[in-house]
Amino acid sequence: MNYYNPAAQQRAKDAAYDAVEKVLTSMFEPLTRQALTQRWNQAVEAMAKHLEALDNGTE
Repeated sequence: MNYYNPAAQQRAKDAAYDAVEKVLTSMFEPLTRQALTQRWNQAVEAMAKHLEALDNGTE
């Protein structure tokens, strides 16, 4: 995916924030360990995409 497009970067950021928010709100819900793990893994993947979108290739 081309993350150098500002709109794509914003979508990646929004997805990451939404996934993290879903994990945080699920801490107050009676979820199974597997369901919470799945939400956490989705949040980690979304945050990785967001960070990839921010990376411009320089150190």
